[in-house]
Amino acid sequence: MKCPLCKSGMKPSFTSLPYEIGDDRIVVIRKVPAIVCRQCGEFFIEIPIVRIVEKIVSSAKDNGIMLGFVQYKQAA
Repeated sequence: MKCPLCKSGMKPSFTSLPYEIGDDRIVVIRKVPAIVCRQCGEFFIEIPIVRIVEKIVSSAKDNGIMLGFVQYKQAA
């Protein structure tokens, strides 16, 4: 697969995704599987993984987390 931005090659890897929940909460999902550009670092996440991340963020919101780091693999 080629990066749509810089046309360089891409590889399977991981990324971290920060989410702001409202005005006063931040949750970072770490080690999310992604396809990452070797040159520019742009990343793309497949839809099934995005759905899991959305559930993790929703759970953090329901649990009242104000500031937190969540490991994707343990929370998925």
